[in-house]
Amino acid sequence: MVTIFRKIRQSLLQQNRVTRYLVYAIGEIILVVIGILIALQVNNYREAQIKKARERAFLHGLKSDLLLNITELDRSIDRYTRASSSAEVMISYFEGAPISGSDSLNFHTMEVLNWEPFIRNNSTIREMISSGSLGILSDDSLKSELMRMELNYDKIDGSQEHMRYDYQEYLYGPYFRTGDVGQAYKDYIKFVDRDTQTSAKPTSPEVIEKLLSDPTYKNGFSLCLLNGRNLIEELKTMKVSTEQLLDRIEAQLNR
Repeated sequence: MVTIFRKIRQSLLQQNRVTRYLVYAIGEIILVVIGILIALQVNNYREAQIKKARERAFLHGLKSDLLLNITELDRSIDRYTRASSSAEVMISYFEGAPISGSDSLNFHTMEVLNWEPFIRNNSTIREMISSGSLGILSDDSLKSELMRMELNYDKIDGSQEHMRYDYQEYLYGPYFRTGDVGQAYKDYIKFVDRDTQTSAKPTSPEVIEKLLSDPTYKNGFSLCLLNGRNLIEELKTMKVSTEQLLDRIEAQLNR
C-alpha cells in the first residue's frame, strides 16, 4: 500500500502537477489522521471493555461476600439472641427464681459462655483497596456505601471485642474457678439433642450456691444481656444495609 502511494506521488511530480500533488498529499495526511483516530477509538474501546470486565468481576466478588455476610449475620443474630435469653434466665436464678435442675442451669450457662462472634467476609473490598482498584467502580455512591459499611463492620468488631473482654473478666474466670465445664457441656448437649434423661452427675448444691452468690459472676451475665442487645441491633442494622447494597450491585450487573 505504501509503495502504491509513493508511485502515485512520483508520477504527479514528474508530470509537474503540483496542485494535484498538494491535494493528494493533504488527502493522504487526512487518511493517516483518520487511521490514527480509528486506531485510538479501537484501543479506547478495548480498554473500556477490559475495565468493564474487571468492574463486573469485582461486583460479582462483592455480591458473593455480601451474601455470605447475610448468612453470617443471621447466624450471629440468632446466637446473640439465644445468649441474651439465657442470660436473662441466669439473672433470674441470681435473684431467687427456682432452678428446675442443675442440667438446666448448665444449659443456660453454656448457652451464654459459648462464644461464637460474627466474622465478616470482606476479601473483595480488601483486595480492591490494597490494589487501588476501588476507583474502577462507576457508581460513586456505591463506593461511598462500601467504605461506610467497612467502618460499621469495624464498629461491630470493636463491640464484640469489648464483649469478649467482659466474658473473660466476669464470666469465664469465676465459672472456671468453681464450675465443671466438662459436665456443663454434657448437659448442654443433652438439651440441644432434647435428651430428657436426668444428668448422671448433677452439679452439687454447694457449687450452685457459690456461683449464684458471686456478684462478679452475676455482673457478667448482666453485661452479656446489655451488650448483647446493643450488638443485636447493630447486626440487624448491618443486615438491612447489606441487603440494600446487594440491590445496588445487582442493578449495576444488570445494566
